[in-house]
Amino acid sequence: MTELTDNIERELLIAMDNYKAISKMLIDKLITETEQPEKAKIQAGYYFEIQNADLLNGQENLSDNWWFDVHGEHCMFKNLTTGQILEVSLVSK
Repeated sequence: MTELTDNIERELLIAMDNYKAISKMLIDKLITETEQPEKAKIQAGYYFEIQNADLLNGQENLSDNWWFDVHGEHCMFKNLTTGQILEVSLVSK
């Protein structure tokens, strides 16, 4: 097994923190910018209740040009400007 250097370990921890922060921001966008039928449950932390739902602004994407697709207990987010893709688990918080 390859030993991780302190630098690599630090970079991995930073990447994990960044992923968590971006995931939370995108889930918050999804909750606040779509017509979620179970919004109260979702806001209480039951993220598995999140569905593909119409956007409140009538547009096709979330703000900042994020496209989303809820599938099972996951949601794929894709930024149509930058091409960045994140697969986010929708487990309860």
